[in-house]
Amino acid sequence: MSRIVLIEDDLLLAENTSLILTLNGYECFVANSTKDGILLIEEIKPDLVVCDIMLDSMDGFDVLRIIRQEKGFINLPFIFLSGLADLTDKRKGMNLGADDFLTKPYSSKDLIETIQARIEISSVKKVNAEIETRKNAIDVFYQISTHEYLTPLNGIINFGTLLEEMISQNDLTDAGSIVKAIQISGQRMLRVTRKLLWHNQLVNGINPWGSTSKSKINVVELQNSSFSFLKNSTTSQFDFNIQGDAFYLFDFNRDSLEQMITELLQNVIQYSDPKFEITSDNYFENEMVVLTIKNHYKGTYTMSTSMIKPFYQAHYSKDMNGSGLGLYIIKEWVERQKGSLEVNTYNNTFEVVLKVPASLS
Repeated sequence: MSRIVLIEDDLLLAENTSLILTLNGYECFVANSTKDGILLIEEIKPDLVVCDIMLDSMDGFDVLRIIRQEKGFINLPFIFLSGLADLTDKRKGMNLGADDFLTKPYSSKDLIETIQARIEISSVKKVNAEIETRKNAIDVFYQISTHEYLTPLNGIINFGTLLEEMISQNDLTDAGSIVKAIQISGQRMLRVTRKLLWHNQLVNGINPWGSTSKSKINVVELQNSSFSFLKNSTTSQFDFNIQGDAFYLFDFNRDSLEQMITELLQNVIQYSDPKFEITSDNYFENEMVVLTIKNHYKGTYTMSTSMIKPFYQAHYSKDMNGSGLGLYIIKEWVERQKGSLEVNTYNNTFEVVLKVPASLS
């Protein structure tokens, strides 16, 4: 059953329209103000929006602009209801990304036919988008394979050969550093392989983090452990400053949480400017654990929560270093914990805010 959000401040018209939609097999959610309408769209994530142009503090154009540009509902079908047949209004709506207009008064037949047509078009677009996403993912994977697989694999082989020669010559002076280099290359291959396996499970509707045992976890210790591991895997020198509260969590599997924190810090470290410290602010609020991690990054790029998708990197392709799966995997994990992930860039600052429900006892 397709879900529709109807934003209409005329209570009688809203009730009648909702009844028509319900009788025609749609699940209709009604908002009588722009504010409630936007909140309802975020909560319901409908298949289509029907919205009046003339509303309260904001008009329908403002609603469309906000959900398209600020909330990330780029492809959500949007139909305007208007008492005006002004071409200027239609042009303005189309420029903002409206899909169709219905002029009041409209018949039940026109309403249903317009909605059916837009939902069918949207379904075709989704199928095409999925095909294109998979194609792009394969193309990107081929681009990064040399770096993400062959580089560490060559490292393991070359360092292994060198260690074998040292053993044959009975000279183990630098054996420790070589073994460490082999371990770092192996861990790098393990991380990218794990992410690809998780992605494959997610694509096929499987939760990779289903039934797992839970344990007592020191949040600060876990972050310091992950950061130390990653710092030892790079030649750059970074400072990491954990602020806020030190507490224990009881609702998480340690391995899963550690893997997510490591992925998160890896994304933060990868393009960080070593002249600035990386900070993490931890606190517990409203039964949610909140981690806010920031860095100053090198280069120029823009990143936001709505841009997170598989195999996507905000950097130019020539700078690609990674699978492009890190933030996507973290976001999927957080959402399965009934939490949220927010990502923003501003003034050369990369900020990630992770919130998940948790218990301290």
